[in-house]
Order: sequence, then structure tokens, then C-alpha cells
Amino acid sequence: MLKFQLDTLEGVDEAVRALYTEKDGKFVLGIEGLPQQEDVSGLKAKVDELLGEKKLAEKKAREAEELARTEREEAARKSGNVEELEKSWSEKFNRREAELNGLLEQERGTLSTQIRDLTVGRTATDIASALAIPGSAKALLPHIERRLSVEQRDGKPVVVVLDQQGKLSAATLDELKAEFANDTAFAPLIAGSKASGGGAAGAGGGGGAAKGKIGGTKEERQAAIASRFPDLPQS
Repeated sequence: MLKFQLDTLEGVDEAVRALYTEKDGKFVLGIEGLPQQEDVSGLKAKVDELLGEKKLAEKKAREAEELARTEREEAARKSGNVEELEKSWSEKFNRREAELNGLLEQERGTLSTQIRDLTVGRTATDIASALAIPGSAKALLPHIERRLSVEQRDGKPVVVVLDQQGKLSAATLDELKAEFANDTAFAPLIAGSKASGGGAAGAGGGGGAAKGKIGGTKEERQAAIASRFPDLPQS
């Protein structure tokens, strides 16, 4: 199979070489009627030129600002204008302080995210994996994460439990785990869940405890559904 473009004609059959023409250091297969690709090299060069000019202009602006400040300081020293000298140094200090504070806040944000991922994220994942039936941990995970936070205690990050309103609570991780395990809203996701609602009243009897387990075997799930919804046809 002939290639459209080659770096060299070395090893190419003599009869085929005549089909190639050299262009920009490459050998291109001459095909009549082939649509020509738009040459964007000029546009790219112009973009690079404009970007270079922008960076150069920004650099010159910073240099001009620094030069003007230096000249003001020098003039203030020569004239003994202490007030102007102090003003110049104050501006320089405030500008540098703002730059450092910005960098510090950025690093704090990154660090806080990393700490949360390594503490709250890991703890929530462990709890979800321990509770959920296979394949359901991801569905349970965000609900657990919303109930966890991290605090600095004695210089160390500690995972704490929040209440339903997102406020700090005295509950432990084990208590939070038990809360989810016994919450009927999450029963379909919990392995071997003991959470159950009141049994629906049948035609011939009062409401009793639900039979079977939503998170158990297929037969147990069918029994639980039949117990809760007796009017549904059972397969």
C-alpha cells in the first residue's frame, strides 16, 4: 500500500519513486484532484507573535513600574522626603503581601481538599463498603460523606460526625454506621439490612413485621417485597 507522505524514498521501488514529489523536506504522493489542506502555519505564527508581544508588554510594564518606584525612592532620599520614601516602601510591602497571601490561600485550599479526601473520603468509603451490598457502595457514599467532616485537634486532623442539619454532633463513627444500617430509606442498599417498615395490612390480618430481607438473597428479597406489598402480583 502506498503511503501519502514519506520522510525518505530510500527502499522505495524505482517505479514508485516517480509518483512522489518533494515538498518541505518530505516526499508527498502526487494525486490529482486531492483537496489541499488549508495552510494555517501563517495563522499560528501570528498567534505566537501576538502572545509574545503580550508577554513582552507585561514584562515592560512591570519593569517600568519598578523603575518609576526606584526613581521616586532615589529622589526622596536625595531630597530628604521621608514621607514619600515611606509611602513607596509601604506600597511595595503591601503589593508583596497581597501576592504572598494569594499564594497562601491557594495552598491552603489545595491542602484542605487533600486532607478531606484522605480523611473524610477514606472514612466514608470504608463505611459504605462495609454496609452496602455489592455494587451499591457508590450510591451510599455521598449520603455518608455529607454526615462527616474533619477538624484539627491537637494539630491532627480528626474525622467527626455531623447531624442531619450538618452541625457537629457527639455521635461516633460506629453510631453513624449503625444509623445507616437501620435506616429504612437505605435498606435496599444495605447488606443484611435489619431495617424494616411496618408490614402492610392484608385482607385477613393486621400489620406485622416485614418478612425477609431486602438486602438478602433473591428469595429473601421476594419475601420482603411480598410482605410489604401483598397486593402486588408475585412472580
